[in-house]
Amino acid sequence: MPEFEYTGVSQDEYKSGRLSAGSEMEAKTILAEQGITVVSLNTKRSLRFGIFNSYIGMVTKRFQETMTSQEKVLFTTQLSSMVKAGLPLVEALATFVDEKSKAGSTLVIGKIMQDVQAGSKLSDSLAKFPGIFNETYLAIVRAGENSGTLDDSLGYLGELLRRENALLTKVRSALIYPAVVVSAMVSVMVFISISIIPKIIAFAESSGQALPTYTLVMVGIVNALVNYWYVAAMVIALFIFGFITFARSERGSRWLGKVTLKLPVVGMVATRYNQARFARVLAGFYNYGVNIVTSFDILAASLGNPLYSDACLRIKDRLTLGTSLAEAIAFEKELFPTIMVRLIRGAEKTGVIGTTLDKLAHYYEEELENILSNILTLIEPIMVFVLGFGVLGLAMAVILPIYKMTSTLK
Repeated sequence: MPEFEYTGVSQDEYKSGRLSAGSEMEAKTILAEQGITVVSLNTKRSLRFGIFNSYIGMVTKRFQETMTSQEKVLFTTQLSSMVKAGLPLVEALATFVDEKSKAGSTLVIGKIMQDVQAGSKLSDSLAKFPGIFNETYLAIVRAGENSGTLDDSLGYLGELLRRENALLTKVRSALIYPAVVVSAMVSVMVFISISIIPKIIAFAESSGQALPTYTLVMVGIVNALVNYWYVAAMVIALFIFGFITFARSERGSRWLGKVTLKLPVVGMVATRYNQARFARVLAGFYNYGVNIVTSFDILAASLGNPLYSDACLRIKDRLTLGTSLAEAIAFEKELFPTIMVRLIRGAEKTGVIGTTLDKLAHYYEEELENILSNILTLIEPIMVFVLGFGVLGLAMAVILPIYKMTSTLK
């Protein structure tokens, strides 16, 4: 009879263990009769492979314990609503657990629920999944727990995640259209070069006619890629590996960060994104009482561009020396606009820094959305031109040799 390993929740505590049953359904029935709500149920494996088995288990766990960005938004916002309505935290978490699912967000939330039911804080339970809940998320949840405003903290995080997902969706939309057009154009070019142009070449050679140089060059390139595709794949793979290695190095990441900010359109998008995220996350830290020094350490790790991350660490150093936030940011005038410094200086005098940073974040997010919308509007005619140019090139490769041969025959 097979053995099963289970984790589950009873009325008073979480439980885990093993039991023997004829099938998975029978095992669930036995546990249900014992008053245990199943979170995960897996067949116990008798074979063990030492280190290799541990590695497989670690990889399997990583793939199972996942949560999409949309699931994370829904989890955060709905948990905020339920806590605000007075529902106990364990019961609120239990509403997300689906007994029929053994992986994904259900498994993650089930384990969080077990820890909370055993007496752990929500922030400590979330911290066990660093790939899902980053330091920014944990800091705001922890601050909400300490101040008794967990529902508001989760609500703020839900809005923060929603806005970030909306911005990322717009960026992806701006990239998908040109990628699809270019891929389609290349595919058609390869198809014509492999299936149609060789027949034209054979006909031209049989009639003793010479093909245009343009057609021969195009066919030569395509044939080289078809016959030596493995060389091309190896070169591309080495280039990608080298680029990723360079980008992850300290020198390479800073060089790429600097180049990104100087590019005409990409630089504007990267600048506005980092400014909006800086203001939005810092506003949350101010609103929920996160230590200012800790705030900038977390903020430095959460910003995408290393130049902005370095600026956050320099701002933190100035703040520890007693400099005001506005003056500390003013030293980074190449990365932060003067208007931000002026508004923060005024907010420091009136004591509404968190509210002002929220308004700044909203302003920069709207500006970023406008930039992305304009980019999408401009991409369409550009892609039409590129597609037209590609079609013209294909037409020249096919029609010119035919025209030349028919002219000679006349």
